[in-house]
Amino acid sequence: MKTFRLVVMVLILAPIDFAQVASNNSTPAQLKVAWAEAAIRAHGDHCQPYNDLAVAYVRRARETGDDSYYSQVELALKKSFQIMPDNLEGQKARLMILLGRSEFTGALELAKALNKKTPDDVLVYGLLADAAVELGNYNDAEVAVQWMLDMRPGNVRALLRGARLRWLFGDPEGAMDFYSQAYQQIPPTQAEDLAWTLTQMAELQLSVGHIDDARKLLHSAQGKFPGYYLTLESLASVEMATRHPLEAELLLRQRNEHFPSAASRYALAKALEEAGKGAEANSAYIAFEQEARRLINAPDNANQGLILYYLGHGRDPAEALRIARIEIAKRHDVSTLDAYAWALSSNGHYMEAQREMSAALAVGIREAAMLYHAGVLAAKLNDNSSAAEYLKASIAINSTSEIGSAAREALDRLTPALAGAHNVK
Repeated sequence: MKTFRLVVMVLILAPIDFAQVASNNSTPAQLKVAWAEAAIRAHGDHCQPYNDLAVAYVRRARETGDDSYYSQVELALKKSFQIMPDNLEGQKARLMILLGRSEFTGALELAKALNKKTPDDVLVYGLLADAAVELGNYNDAEVAVQWMLDMRPGNVRALLRGARLRWLFGDPEGAMDFYSQAYQQIPPTQAEDLAWTLTQMAELQLSVGHIDDARKLLHSAQGKFPGYYLTLESLASVEMATRHPLEAELLLRQRNEHFPSAASRYALAKALEEAGKGAEANSAYIAFEQEARRLINAPDNANQGLILYYLGHGRDPAEALRIARIEIAKRHDVSTLDAYAWALSSNGHYMEAQREMSAALAVGIREAAMLYHAGVLAAKLNDNSSAAEYLKASIAINSTSEIGSAAREALDRLTPALAGAHNVK
């Protein structure tokens, strides 16, 4: 399952400056901050330099994983709106803040309002699509991305969003094609954009069991933007998928040196547990649980991870279901539907769980963990034929991972029942 760790990295490819810049140690976002500050010194009575500064800080937040940059975004926008109240570019930056902080409902409302005022703005459509995807409004997202492609065929923003939708709709080959087209258009100076895109491509390859391809893409991403926390997280996922938890631990410790998230703490705890480091794993799980519980009712939470934790190591399925109900009241993306269904099933609510799982799979997604959950749930309902189909599909996608092993064990348990049904016939 695409767990909470992949929870939103907003596709905020702001207007790119194609000018060549002097070689130095600054990141693309740091350079944009410097350029915007210079423009403010030259034209401090104009709103646009403050908007540019706000967008630069949004990008800096994505580069580092440090959400404190959003406070600087707000300061820049405050000045922009003092000069020209509610100007469009400032409103788009405000929308980026909402997305970055996972305030998706508010983001969608603002995006729709801006789209109504300026129906020819490609980026507004893109930001609308971002919010819609996170809430599970996939039809609205698809319409928005199609408008982007119609207005500006082949543009990077649309291709990246289209790639994500294609993966969700069960078309990984089409998604990879869109990612590749987008990657080829990103200027070489935009190192973080390149690494981000390569990391998304690697996540896609990992999701369909192409582990070697994922690893190659991630090493390329590391070369583009060394030490990128998203790439380190994905490399750790590759190591976990290939049963190398010690290597995953090292990568996650490196990732967590700066601005660790609840999600990255959870990933480290799992790696430590798989590596047989029980005491360290318990300490890491406690740190994760404390941080995640503090965020339960916050927009930017780690609730999907917390649900999985309570269904596993935390051994509290009732609490997992309570948290899952909080999440499902706010959003209906496939990952949330899957987590909710798994929590319902673990509490014996099999029929309700089946409805939620069917809704998730109806989007078209083909993901190993989700199909494994569907197979286990079907078995609970004595639908052994469907259970076998789901479990075989899960194994076919990713046979070597922990999920693949679990699916194989579940399928083995079904074999006697399937043989008995065949004999009856």
